Amino acid sequence: MRILILCDLEGTAGVVDFKTQTYDGGRDNEQAKYLATLEINALIDGAMEGGATDPIVLDGHGSGGINIEHIHREARVIFGRPRGSAWEMGLTFEAQFLYGHHAMENTPDGVLCHSWSSRSIANCWLNDELIGEIGFNIAHAGEVGVPTVFVSGDRAAVDEARRYVPDIEGVVVKEGLSRTAALSLSPTKARDLIQEGARKAMGRIGEIAPYTIPSPYIFATEYQSADSAEARAAREDVERVDTHTVKITGDTIAEISKKRR
Repeated sequence: MRILILCDLEGTAGVVDFKTQTYDGGRDNEQAKYLATLEINALIDGAMEGGATDPIVLDGHGSGGINIEHIHREARVIFGRPRGSAWEMGLTFEAQFLYGHHAMENTPDGVLCHSWSSRSIANCWLNDELIGEIGFNIAHAGEVGVPTVFVSGDRAAVDEARRYVPDIEGVVVKEGLSRTAALSLSPTKARDLIQEGARKAMGRIGEIAPYTIPSPYIFATEYQSADSAEARAAREDVERVDTHTVKITGDTIAEISKKRR
């Protein structure tokens, strides 16, 4: 049974800082990636206990969020740039697992919360509803009939996922105190909970339905800088809404995903 494990870095236990931990070249970036890799390995152990036979790991962190040297021996890994989404690669999956995710920008006590870019984007909307990476990833999988059965990250991230999939198996590894502070579980405790949560999530395949949003789609992005919006609006398929906001349209989430790149 093949599953997709879509990974980010900000939702790892003990990771609370952009500059030193999640940005490429940060003082503790390599340690953060190592901790994330151990959590991913625990997820794979649990998923395989629950019946997974072909775990595919997609490194979704922009500058890289795993340590390939220490990844689970049974994993196959999609990483590097540029690339399309997992749904463009001709692979089929029984379920999607969201590992190490974070809440959307401006989420109260969302640890390292942001929407795609922590440096340039203020807000994103899909059909006039605020959305972040969690909701978009869940809907993208749902469009091809794949349910999202698991999420791990901080409390705000798990709560955000449950807006779309109320019965998703969620593992909270830290409680946000601010955007860059948290009450975190120890890495070893987090791994134990992730392993157990992944095992349980495998049992939810067939029970949890794919989440979809009716088409057509309007995806709007508000940038922190007017210059960023102006540069983005130079593309033919992008429309300027106001000084800081642009929008794109499409009939599928896949089309929106391609136009966002």
